[in-house]
Amino acid sequence: MARGGRSKAPYDQVSASRLMADVEALARWVRLSGTPEEMESFNYVRRRLRAAGCSTRLIMHDALISLPGAASLLIMPAGGPHTPMACVTHSFAASTGPAGVEALAVHTGSGRPTELAAAGPAGKIALIDGLATPDRVRAAEEAGAVGLIFLNRDPLVHEMIVSPVWGSPTPEGARNLPRVPVVSVARPEGDLLREAVGAGGLRARINAEVDTGWRQTPLLVADLPGEIEDTFVLLAGHVDSWHRGAMDNGTANATMIEVARVLAQSRRYRGVRLAFWSGHSHGRYSGSTWYADHHWQEMDARCVAHVYVDSVGGRGAVVNPHAYAMPETSAVADRVIAEVTGERFEGGRVGRAGDQSFLGIGIPSLLMSLSEQPADSADASRDFNIRTGGATGGLGWWWHTTEDLPDKIDPSALERDCRIYLGIVHAFANEPVLPLDYQATARAWLRKLQALGRSAGRRVNLRPVIAEAQRLVEATDALSRRARALRARPRKSAVRTLNSGLMALGRVLIPADYTQAGRFDHDAALEQHDTPLLAAVRALAGAAPEEAKHLEVRAVRDLNAVQFALSLASELAEATAREERAGVRPRR
Repeated sequence: MARGGRSKAPYDQVSASRLMADVEALARWVRLSGTPEEMESFNYVRRRLRAAGCSTRLIMHDALISLPGAASLLIMPAGGPHTPMACVTHSFAASTGPAGVEALAVHTGSGRPTELAAAGPAGKIALIDGLATPDRVRAAEEAGAVGLIFLNRDPLVHEMIVSPVWGSPTPEGARNLPRVPVVSVARPEGDLLREAVGAGGLRARINAEVDTGWRQTPLLVADLPGEIEDTFVLLAGHVDSWHRGAMDNGTANATMIEVARVLAQSRRYRGVRLAFWSGHSHGRYSGSTWYADHHWQEMDARCVAHVYVDSVGGRGAVVNPHAYAMPETSAVADRVIAEVTGERFEGGRVGRAGDQSFLGIGIPSLLMSLSEQPADSADASRDFNIRTGGATGGLGWWWHTTEDLPDKIDPSALERDCRIYLGIVHAFANEPVLPLDYQATARAWLRKLQALGRSAGRRVNLRPVIAEAQRLVEATDALSRRARALRARPRKSAVRTLNSGLMALGRVLIPADYTQAGRFDHDAALEQHDTPLLAAVRALAGAAPEEAKHLEVRAVRDLNAVQFALSLASELAEATAREERAGVRPRR
């Protein structure tokens, strides 16, 4: 165990053969949430963790789970033969009943609001290019569509979940579940549908059954205790899968088992907690959300970082330099990836996906999927490629299909990715001073607020909040100098005070940057491209005069929330840099 500075993780202890053995074992089961087969896989993981030296707890809890059933699609061109087409329905889509839903079909492009408005899908079945996602389902439903057909571009159709509700729904959330049937077809059927609807007069009939209801689901927690600090880093991933799920998420589960095995063989400055969720694929992150809700106080008090692992080790996959990270966590990922691969990591904003259920609590996070297909790879997903504007080939054409099997895994890529996860978790568990860079976070806040001041400053006054961001930059500069000094010559009481201050900073800044719902609720599972609390300020720049008045009201309130958070963060950083007692809990 390192007493000061940094020590490299024992990368040479990672075994590709052990990783692949676990992947192949897990791929024996179709792991639908809440089913006996999924429980078998949880029991397998638990046995492997116990053998590695972890203490484990298996928790059973209720979750709203949605399992797609049978689906069929019949197209009826004007004057042409009726033609059945293969399709799948999706988790949380509405069931049709035996009669199905029949209506005129209209092509709405990629389903953007402007395209929907031009196509006029009210009372019709909307054909939408690409993957079935909650935001596009909601938009088409609000435009009046009575059914949706998504036209995938890959050779096999992708299983999806279309609920915008994060976790099991509250009474309010339940009203936001989809109310229309949704199916998807693969590329060959999609090409035929585009041609048929282009000829005019196409009718379609959707029949779909979806089994949605409350089920008991498992949640496995394993612990490796620390020896100095009573805190822990959370390494987490889901177990449930679509079909055999060798990559998604067998490789992640194997990675977690191997990281636990390696770390169990040495002492740790702080603990490592591994969490294996159900309800990711069929409950919209119900497992991680339940854990965040029911272990809120412990996570708030003790969790130093959340490292998420999903769908690693795919054949041909390369490390994605823009994988999820926060400014405060990017540096440690960059350092470890450079150690393992010699490559650089920039990090991309943490979004509303991948069991990111702890942002409201304010826990620093990094990664979801780590490696992806190059955009020009033969194994790239065209659906991902189109969705990201050609930036990536995603997780492979086999993602969320029957072909997600062990032959899609490259043992060397899986070993590489496992080493990266090992290095990151090792750093958080063993470095006395937490590897969190809030200097980078403060500067990111200042840049975004200055940019908004240039674009929206004539409508709302951003000068006070920009001044508070500048204060935070100065405070975190001093805090960074303090951290460097303690890394060089650590003193136990001073390190404890510093780490307490770093954790408190996250509890203030992360909810302000990544949520609208705040610390005790969960935002919808809809795309977020930047700080939600600044959405109204951003919208002001191009708003019409009447709309701008309403946006100004919202913007002023949200800027007050941001300024309050930055002010509190500045106070915490200043106190911590002075080596005062920084155990002050954030005002909630």
